[in-house]
Amino acid sequence: MVINILGLKINMMLSLHIMPTPMLVVDVLLAGCFTAGFVSYYSRLSRYAFSNGEQEKPGYLRILARIALPIMSIGTGTILHFMGYLTYQDAMMFHNMGLFMLVFTFLDEHINNWEYLVRVAGALWVWFMHHNMNYDRIQFPISLALLLVAVLVMRKFHEQIRYNIWLNLASFTYIAVIFWALLPPFASDGHKIFVITLQAVIMFIGMAVVTALFWTQQHRTDEHNDEMAKLANFDQLTNARTYALYRQDITRMFDDARANNEPLTMAAVDVDHFKQINDHYGHLAGNAILVGIATTLETVLREHQSGLQVYRTGGEEFNILFPNMTASAVLPIMKDAWSQVRKSHFTYEDYDVTVTMSCGITALKPSDAKVDDLYKRADDNLYQSKHNGRDTITLEGVTETKTSTKRMLATYTFFTQSIVDASKKEPSVIGNELLLRVYDYDHDKWIVPPSFNVTVETQIALMIEALRNSSCKDVALNLTMNQFASIRVAEKLADFKQSTPELAGLIVELVQVPALAVMQQMALVYHKAGIRIAIDDVGSDNHFEALKSLLPYIDGVKFAMQNLRSAHDTANLEERMSFWAKLANKYEIDFIMEGIENSADAEYAVTKLHARYLQGYYYDRPELPRLD
Repeated sequence: MVINILGLKINMMLSLHIMPTPMLVVDVLLAGCFTAGFVSYYSRLSRYAFSNGEQEKPGYLRILARIALPIMSIGTGTILHFMGYLTYQDAMMFHNMGLFMLVFTFLDEHINNWEYLVRVAGALWVWFMHHNMNYDRIQFPISLALLLVAVLVMRKFHEQIRYNIWLNLASFTYIAVIFWALLPPFASDGHKIFVITLQAVIMFIGMAVVTALFWTQQHRTDEHNDEMAKLANFDQLTNARTYALYRQDITRMFDDARANNEPLTMAAVDVDHFKQINDHYGHLAGNAILVGIATTLETVLREHQSGLQVYRTGGEEFNILFPNMTASAVLPIMKDAWSQVRKSHFTYEDYDVTVTMSCGITALKPSDAKVDDLYKRADDNLYQSKHNGRDTITLEGVTETKTSTKRMLATYTFFTQSIVDASKKEPSVIGNELLLRVYDYDHDKWIVPPSFNVTVETQIALMIEALRNSSCKDVALNLTMNQFASIRVAEKLADFKQSTPELAGLIVELVQVPALAVMQQMALVYHKAGIRIAIDDVGSDNHFEALKSLLPYIDGVKFAMQNLRSAHDTANLEERMSFWAKLANKYEIDFIMEGIENSADAEYAVTKLHARYLQGYYYDRPELPRLD
């Protein structure tokens, strides 16, 4: 059969001959180099076509690149096959290269089923071409059936095959065999046909080897380059863009916006009270929350408009750039992001934390001479959001979103300091004193509260949190005089003690000595619930004369050595400590030495005073509950 293409008459009959071994080797090398080069260019175009939008080229160019890919492979493959029909000397090489151009695209990544069918159609076109006028031979449907197997397997397992050299070679060897072994006779001598077929398969395998080695090496290089680019451009914790990339992108966007008179808007975001989150839950939990917030922001941005990026510009600070968008168009997006962050629950192991964010938004102005003018205004708006109570959005000096209640993660918390049993060779923790602290938002740190009159409900909630994150389930809680004298407080604590199986023991500590009548009344309530009572700061703030009538109703005293040292009241210190130790022994109540700062203090308390329970910086400093 002869066809006419642009005046060129092509005889569609295979014209092949047995090749000398040196010529076969040369053709294999030539074909391998050609296909490797083609595959390299094809892969670059494919990476561009299927990029996720991070490149600066318009999306329609990537669509055109996707269309160009099958045109390249089918067009090049067809031309090479025609060259095989036109030439005699290198016909086998051209047919093999043409076949490879078509079937290697079966391993393309990211293509949809329709794009895959286009590639299969190109291979079928050549398949039919080579079986021209011989469709009635049984070998033809068999070859089609075997090709269908390859098509389905390579589609299903293309990710495993693509960069595995051995699977790659096995797949292409299979295609070479079913293609060449089942062609119509292209010589009268059966032996000659066998040798030519064998040479053709060997040539195709040789091409596949060269190409597969080049392909996999290029893939490793691309992966390494991508990893290096990611290290340079993406924050390793949150996967947001880095500050360095932010400076690069904002400079380019700023210059483009000014040159083209286009809008440009910036949003500066800060996680509210992040230091408090780290202090309260630990830095690993804080990291998990940062990751969650970055992911939430990116999800919201994708839902509104593709191509928008989140940049991590500081510890808990993020910036978002909105090229060609006005501030009024950006505000609904950031309100959605603000709302989604508020509604989200960020988890880390046993923690479930809700957080808020503050945001400042500004748009490019004609008076902005440099990038920092825009950035400073966004930062000023962010500061105004923080000044207005956080958890809010400020647009060009106007606070847009205000909540009815001021949400704070934990205005109060319990720091813990252990009480140890020193009667054993290795001191063991037998309880934790819960020390109330309040968060100073102006100075971003925990401080001793000016007033300890927090509600009992708050204290119980804080105790639950402390118990959840501590291996020791015996706790000591400080109460003010008014709290101790309240029947309601006592009943709440009694209910909590009896309804909380994980609470092994509860001691209420008093820093002031109550009246005898109050002690008699409240001791009945507390002791009935299994709650013990201790008097704190004996020997310094609370003296024997005021305390002696209460000794039958209490369960322990704490001698605060640190109070005497800080007041430089250390005269007769040993006698005073000994007095209280003997008094506790007489009334069979616990004696706790507080203020143990070194090994000498610990040794003296144990050997001289026979104190069993010790507390102080020597054993640990007060700290927030952390995960075990």
